[in-house]
Amino acid sequence: MVLFYTILFCACINVCYGQDDGYQFFRQEVTIDPASINNITDNSSSTQYLCIALGICSNVYPSNAQSPKIPRVVHQWQQLEFDYSSTAQRDADVASGYFTPGVIAPIDVDVYYSRANSGRNHIFVTIPRFVTGIPVTLGIVTDRNYSGNPVIRPYPSWSWHRNSENCARNRIVSVFRIKIDECGRLWVLDTGKIGDNIICPPQLLAFDLETNQVVHRHEFSTKVIGLQYLFVTPAVDVRDPDNGCRDTFVYVADVLGFSLIVYDAANDRSWKIQDKTMYPYPSYGTYNIAGDSFELMDGILGLALSPYQPNEERVLFFHAMSSPTENWVYTSDIRNFTRFQGNSASSPEIFHTYRQTRNTQSAAEVINKDGIMIFGLLSDITLACWNTRTEYGSNRFDIIANNPVTLQFPSGIKIVRNFRGDEELWFMTSRFQKVGAGTLNGNEVNFRVQAVRVDDILHGSSCRDKQFASNQIGGGYGLLGKRG
Repeated sequence: MVLFYTILFCACINVCYGQDDGYQFFRQEVTIDPASINNITDNSSSTQYLCIALGICSNVYPSNAQSPKIPRVVHQWQQLEFDYSSTAQRDADVASGYFTPGVIAPIDVDVYYSRANSGRNHIFVTIPRFVTGIPVTLGIVTDRNYSGNPVIRPYPSWSWHRNSENCARNRIVSVFRIKIDECGRLWVLDTGKIGDNIICPPQLLAFDLETNQVVHRHEFSTKVIGLQYLFVTPAVDVRDPDNGCRDTFVYVADVLGFSLIVYDAANDRSWKIQDKTMYPYPSYGTYNIAGDSFELMDGILGLALSPYQPNEERVLFFHAMSSPTENWVYTSDIRNFTRFQGNSASSPEIFHTYRQTRNTQSAAEVINKDGIMIFGLLSDITLACWNTRTEYGSNRFDIIANNPVTLQFPSGIKIVRNFRGDEELWFMTSRFQKVGAGTLNGNEVNFRVQAVRVDDILHGSSCRDKQFASNQIGGGYGLLGKRG
């Protein structure tokens, strides 16, 4: 029996740390806080934990370990730290006010598994520049730490983040969310603002993650951005991943302009769409999370695409953050440039709102290959799922994770396919309510990157009910009926 478990454990080590297995990500980038894994400190146990974290070799975890259904903390911070060349350089930035530790909040996370098995496997995080004193707005989490906090390396380099007010081509001003697509491209939505101050025009960048070179750049025109804007969320719609990835559209949530921006990559053009479904609700402008309260009237923010099936309609689900509703629209309608060329609000009939609602606000959302949406319920401090083939509403939700400490404010959430084809759920949680209320304590854990296999966290949930096998989405208001 001892020999049997020894063989299993060695197999686990080979999977997680082997040279040719496709799981080099963990070997290079993951730093685990021992407190999050029952004080495991030796290398073999850490290897075991990493295998457990996403179920790569779950048959060897100890009997007292948490269920693999529970999301695991991969990284956590009291405050963010960055990859300075020296302590002197860090101290100089602190002294000048370019870096103000303790005021910085990450928002989003995404993960790249190198398709070429080149070792370029990374966890990306975004840190929007809500205020001055934030030296880096997009970075990669390294395996180093400073005062117990994982160090973030600027992406693609320091030069892209410094002196961004010069509006050079190689600049990134402020990023809320990102998206890595099926083609190995990192789409970076640069809102161009620091706080409320417009520094540069907003832009959309795409980096090839094997070369770290820009392969797309689009600067949004004044006609598209309007007088008030804040671009916060991209959803990337690729229709030909095996044929050059030219058929790509990016849908952008403008949280202050209460609008949806559509970018057609093949034709390098963008247009603005407006509808009442993108506005916030005054009654949902007050947030109450874990004893803290703050005011925020955010419009459209959450975006999620239904699974792509050739010759079938693809649906974009969306909601305003300060609202209780979920909405949807067929992507074929919003991809039609001529429909909105003369009037951004020309087509109210294409937008649909579900009859039932949430009882609290929600930020980011994501949909897996089976059409199951996963999202956070902010005041409830939970993760929920909902089968998009059913009618929307609290009675259709299932709570799949519930932790009043680690699940506060899920602001960024992604589903990533690993080399085995398994779907992994990665998400960023933060005590953002303390940022909003001005009560953030830099001596406490405030931010976490967490991960779990999608199959594990959805196991046993009502969202996977087999009776919803049809690809037809549920109901919703709208002047046009659903297309059969």
